[in-house]
Amino acid sequence: MNKVNSFLIAVVILIFSSVNLIIAQGTSITILHTNDSHSHLDAVGPKTCNLEGTLGGIAKAATVIGMIKQSETNVLTLHAGDFSVGDFFFNKYFGAPELQIMKMIGFDALTVGNHEFDLGPSTLNDVLTAGFAGGSFPVISANLDLTGYPALNNFIQPYTIKNLGGVKVGIFGMTIPSPLSNAYPVIIREDVAEIAYATVVELQSQGCNTIIFLSHLGSLIDEQIAANVPGINFIIGGHDHYAFAQPVVIMNPESKPVYICQAGSYYQNIGKLKFTVDNGIVTYDNYQLIPVNAGVPAVPEIKAVIDELKLGIKAQFGDVYHIIDGFALLDMNADNQPSSRIKDTPMGNLVTDSYRNKTHTKIAITANGLIAEKIYRGAITSADIFRTVSYGYDTTTGLDFKLATFDILGSELVKGLEVGLSMIGIDDDFFLQVSGMSFKYNPANAVGERVILSSVKINWMPLNPNKKYSVTVNEGLLGILTSLGGVEVENINILPVLEYKGLRDYVRKLRVLFYSPEGRIKEVNSGDAVESSEETNPQGYDYELKDNYPNPFNPLTTINYQLAANGFTSLKIYDVLGKEVATLVNEKQDAGTYSVQWNASVYSSGVYFYKLQSNGFVQTKRMILTK
Repeated sequence: MNKVNSFLIAVVILIFSSVNLIIAQGTSITILHTNDSHSHLDAVGPKTCNLEGTLGGIAKAATVIGMIKQSETNVLTLHAGDFSVGDFFFNKYFGAPELQIMKMIGFDALTVGNHEFDLGPSTLNDVLTAGFAGGSFPVISANLDLTGYPALNNFIQPYTIKNLGGVKVGIFGMTIPSPLSNAYPVIIREDVAEIAYATVVELQSQGCNTIIFLSHLGSLIDEQIAANVPGINFIIGGHDHYAFAQPVVIMNPESKPVYICQAGSYYQNIGKLKFTVDNGIVTYDNYQLIPVNAGVPAVPEIKAVIDELKLGIKAQFGDVYHIIDGFALLDMNADNQPSSRIKDTPMGNLVTDSYRNKTHTKIAITANGLIAEKIYRGAITSADIFRTVSYGYDTTTGLDFKLATFDILGSELVKGLEVGLSMIGIDDDFFLQVSGMSFKYNPANAVGERVILSSVKINWMPLNPNKKYSVTVNEGLLGILTSLGGVEVENINILPVLEYKGLRDYVRKLRVLFYSPEGRIKEVNSGDAVESSEETNPQGYDYELKDNYPNPFNPLTTINYQLAANGFTSLKIYDVLGKEVATLVNEKQDAGTYSVQWNASVYSSGVYFYKLQSNGFVQTKRMILTK
C-alpha cells in the first residue's frame, strides 16, 4: 500500500469517526416558551423616572429569544395561549399587532387560550385574519370542534410537525373547556385525555420522534394527562400563570418521565428547555427560567412599533401612561398565598372596597379570576389600574365590565359563597374576595358545606339568613352567581359605572395605597380549636377609625376609634416607605370608643399612616407631621 492510499484511508476513517461521533451525540434541540401574555406588549412593573415599566413586554422578550437563536441551532419558540385580553393594547387593537410581532420574532406555534374566545369566534377569526396578513405561523388546538364556525379551520389545526436536525417533532395543543368561555358555536371538547391519546398516536404514525403538548389546560390537568397518556415527552403549559423554576416531573404509564413547564405571564420570563434526541431516544438535558427584567434591553425596532401603538391608545383613552393616579407603598398581589390561612388578597380588598366607595352597598364581591394583575410598589398610572380589572368588553366605551348592584337574602349569600368555594383545588378563579363582610371556611368539608355559618359577619354583625343585603359586583360575577351558581337575587341594577373607572377614582381618592391581607377570609380545618364567642356589642357600636386631630400636627395628635366587638386590637404607625415606626395599641380591648395620643417629637417631618386592626376590621388613614 502506497503512502497516498494510506493517507486516503486515514482521511476516510477520520471522516467516519467524526460522523459516528455526531450520531452518538444525537441532535440537541432547544424550546423557548412563554404563555399568558394577555396583550402585555409593553413592559410593566416598577417604573423608571420616565414612568416606563421595567418587567416583561414583547420587545424585551424578543431580545432574549433573538440572542438564543443567534447562538444555538434547532430552536423552537412556543406560546401556550391567552395572548388576548388584559391591556389597553387589546381593547384598542384586539391582538392583531401581537400576532404580527410574534411572526416577526419567529414563533413556531401558538395554542388557543380560553380568553381568545372572550369576544366570540367571529372576533377571533377577524384578529387572526388581520394578524396573519402576509404570512402566518401554526395556531393549534386539538379539542376544538370548529364545525359550527368553519372559517376558523383556515387558521387553527390540531397539531403541527417540525423537522429539526433530522428529528421530526410533533406539537399538539389544547384549550381548557372553561364554563365561562364565549366560544359558541365552536365547541371546546372536554374529553381531553382521549383526544391527547389519539393525537399522540397520529403524530407517532407520521414518524414523530418527539411529542410536545402545548397545553392551555392548566397544570392540574396537565399532570393528569402526563400520568395517563403515554408518548408525550414535554408539556409546555399555560393558563395558571405559574412560573416553574424547574419542570414538574410526572411518570407516564410506561414509567417514563414527562417534563411540565410554565413560564409565568406577561413575557416576564422566557422558559428555555434543552433536550437531546439520539436514535429516537429523547433525553432531558436542562432547564432555565430566564427573567425578562430591567437588565434586558428592548429590541429598538419592536419598541418603536409599540410606542406608535401607544399613541393610538392615548388618542382613544387619554394619557393612561404618564399621569400618576396614586402611589403604592407595597406590592399588592392578587393571588392567594398557599402557606397562609388568610385568603383575602390586597388586590381583592382594594377592588371590592372601590365598588362600595362608588355604590355604598353593604357588601361588595369579586372573584380571583376577575382580578387580572397585581399593582406594583411605586407610582400608579391608569394603565396599571386597567390591567388589574381588564376583563369584559363594553362596546360603547371599549373598556371593561360595568358594575351591578342587587339585593340578596342572607341564606342566598351563603349559597353564593359556596359557589366560590366549590372549586378549591381545581380552579382558583372562582374564589371570592369581599368588602363589608368576613367569613371562615373549611376546605376539607363537602362542597356546599364549606362556609362556617357562625363566622359570617356583615359589617361585623352576625349574618341574618332572612335579612336582605345590598351587594355590588361586576357584570361578570353577576352572570357566574346567577346563571352558573343558581343564586337568587332581586332588584338587579346594571350601573353606568365601569369597573376600571370606579377603581381609578378610588385610587385617586386614596392617593396613597397601603393594602395587605386583613383576615376578611380565613381558612380553618377540622383540627382547629373552636373560637370562643366573646364578641359582644351591647351598646350597638360599629367599627370606625376617625381622622386624627390636629392634622397636620407638631408633635402631638390624637387618634379616636370605635370597636364593635371584644377582641385583640392593634394601632400602629408607618412611614411613607411602609416601615412600622410605632405601636400605640397592641392588646385585647372590649367593644367601645377609644382615644390614643401619639407624640411624634422624635420623628422627622413627613407623611405617616396609622392602621387599626381588630377582629378582621382593618383601616388605614394618613396624617402629616410638620416641624
